[in-house]
Amino acid sequence: MFQLFKKRNFNSIFNDTFTFFRVAGKNYFSNYIKIAGGFLLVLVVLMYLGAKVFFEGLFTRFTNPQQDQLLESYFYDNTGFFIATAIFCGILILVLSAINYAFPVVYLRIMETKPSPTTGELVSGIKKSFGKVIIFSLLSLITFLPIAAILGVICVLLIMILIGIPVALFVFAFISCWVFQSFYDYLNNNNGFFTAMRNGYNNVFSNFWAHTGSTAIFIIILYVVQTITSLIPYIIGGFLTLTEVQGPEDQADALSTLGVLMLVSFLISSVVGYLLTNVLLINQGMIYYSSRENIENNSLHSDIDLIGTDIE
Repeated sequence: MFQLFKKRNFNSIFNDTFTFFRVAGKNYFSNYIKIAGGFLLVLVVLMYLGAKVFFEGLFTRFTNPQQDQLLESYFYDNTGFFIATAIFCGILILVLSAINYAFPVVYLRIMETKPSPTTGELVSGIKKSFGKVIIFSLLSLITFLPIAAILGVICVLLIMILIGIPVALFVFAFISCWVFQSFYDYLNNNNGFFTAMRNGYNNVFSNFWAHTGSTAIFIIILYVVQTITSLIPYIIGGFLTLTEVQGPEDQADALSTLGVLMLVSFLISSVVGYLLTNVLLINQGMIYYSSRENIENNSLHSDIDLIGTDIE
C-alpha cells in the first residue's frame, strides 16, 4: 500500500511521485480512461475535423488561389454551424479540464482510507467537487492571474540578464506550486477560497526549496516529454515528404501531407498534455500530504492504531 502521509524532502517528493505510479498506476489510469476517456475521444475527433478543414483550406489557398473565394463562401454559409461547434467544444474542454484536475485530488483523498479507489467512488467524488473546481478557476482569474502577471513582467526584465532565466523558471514553479496546493486544500476541506489560498502559500513555504525545486524539475521534464512526443512524428514525416518533392503536383501532395502531420502533432500534443497533467498533480499531492503530515502527524496515529491491532 502506498503511504500518502509522510514527511518528504526533495528526493522523497521526486521518488514518491514515480513510486505512486509504479504501485497504483494501473488502477489510476484504468479509472482515468473510464471516466475521462470518452470526453477526450470526442474532443480529439472534433479537433481533428476542425483542424482538418483549417489545414485543407490553408494549403489549398497556397496551391490553388482560385479556391480562396469558395472557401470564404463555405465558411460564411456555415457560420452558425461553426459557432455552435465552437461553443460545444468550449463546454467539452471545460468539463474535461474539470475532470482532469479533480481526478488526482479525489483519487488521493480516497486513498487516505483505502488503497484502490473504485470507478464509482471516483465519479461520485468528482461530481461533488465539480462546482468547486469551477469556482476555484474563476476566482483564480482575479487573484493568482494578476500576481502571476506582475511577477511575469519582472521575470521578463530579469531574462535580459543571464541569471534571469533560472529565476523566471523558479518564479513560475513557485506560482504553480502555490496554485496547486491551494487547489488541493480547497477541494479537500470546507475552507473558503482565500483560506485555501493562504494554506497553499503556507504549504509551499513549509519546505520552500524542496517544494518549489521539485515542481520546477517536473515542469521541465513534462515539457520536454510533451515536446518530443509531438515534434518527432512531425519532423520525421515532414523531412521525408519534402525530400520527395520534384514538381508542382508533388509540391501540392507534400503540402497536404505536411498539413496532416501538423494536425497529428497537434492532437498528440493535446492528448499527452492532458495525461501529463496527472503526473504534475500527483507530484503536488506528494507535497500536499507531506505538508499535512508535518502538521497532523497522521503516520504516527496510524502506527499507534496498528500497535493496538497487533495486540488484539
